[in-house]
Amino acid sequence: MSPERVTPPQAAQIEGGSDDDSIDMLDVLLTLAENLKWLILWPLVGGAIVYGLAHLLPEQYESTAIIKADGSIAANMTAAHVLDGALKNLGYLDQLSEEDAEDARQDLLHDTSTSVVRGTQLVTLKVSRHSPEAAHRMTQEILNMLYADSKPRDVELQRLSAEKTMLEQQITELTAASKTAQQLLETPTAGTNTGALAESIASISSNLVRIQTAMHAVEKKMLGLSNEDLVQPPTLPKRPSAPKKALIAAVSSVAIGLLVLVFVLMRQSWRASRSIELHADRLAALKRRYRLG
Repeated sequence: MSPERVTPPQAAQIEGGSDDDSIDMLDVLLTLAENLKWLILWPLVGGAIVYGLAHLLPEQYESTAIIKADGSIAANMTAAHVLDGALKNLGYLDQLSEEDAEDARQDLLHDTSTSVVRGTQLVTLKVSRHSPEAAHRMTQEILNMLYADSKPRDVELQRLSAEKTMLEQQITELTAASKTAQQLLETPTAGTNTGALAESIASISSNLVRIQTAMHAVEKKMLGLSNEDLVQPPTLPKRPSAPKKALIAAVSSVAIGLLVLVFVLMRQSWRASRSIELHADRLAALKRRYRLG
C-alpha cells in the first residue's frame, strides 16, 4: 500500500499545532460587518420599547431637608416610632390592621434616606412619595416627630437643669473674681504683682468663655431641635426622581446589544464548517452590498 498522502491543510495543522485554536480576527470582523444592521437596529428598538414601558411605572418624587444637628440624629430620623408617628399623624394608618401598618412603615423606611456631610454637623433627610405634596408633607412630619423626640424627658431634663444651675454659679463666681482682679490692677498697691494679676484675669476670661459655651450647649439640649435648626426646609419637588427612564433605556440597549452580539457570534460558529469560505469572497459580497466599488 502506498503511504497516505498528506494534504497542505493537514500539513499546516501538523506543523502549526494550535493555529486552528487561535481567534481569526478577520472572520470576527467580517461577521460583525455582515450583521451590522441587526447589531444597531435591535438595541435601538429594544431601548425605545423599554423607554416607553418605563412610563408605565409609578413615579416617585423626592423632598429634601437639611438640618444642623449632631450626626447621631440621622438614626433617629428612620426610627420605628418616628416613622409610625408620622404615618399616623398624616392619616396613613387609619383603619389599617397591624400587618398593613407594618407594611406601610417598611415602605416609608424604604423611601427614606439620611446622610451626614463629613466634617460638618449637617444631616440630610430625603423622603420619596408618589406625589410632590405627599413627599413634602411626609418630610415635614418626620421632622416634627424628630423635634418632639429630641426634647429631653423628665430625668434627663432634671440632670440638665442641675448642670445649668452649676454652670450659672461658676459664671457668677468667675465674673466677681474678674471684677475684683480688674479693680486691683487699676489701683495697684506697693506689693501688688501686676504681672501675675494680669495672667489671672486672662485665665478667668478664658474659663468664662469655656463655661459660657458649655452653658449654651446645655440650654440647646434642654430646648431640643426645632425649625430654627433647619438649613434647608423640606423642598417641594417639581420633577420625579424615579424611575430614571433614560438610564433604564440606555442600560437596556447595551444589554440587548450584548445579547445580539453573542447570538451573532454563536450562530456564526454553528454555521462554520471544515471548508471555510474564502475571506476574499465575503469581502467582495460586502462591497457589492454596500456599493463600495
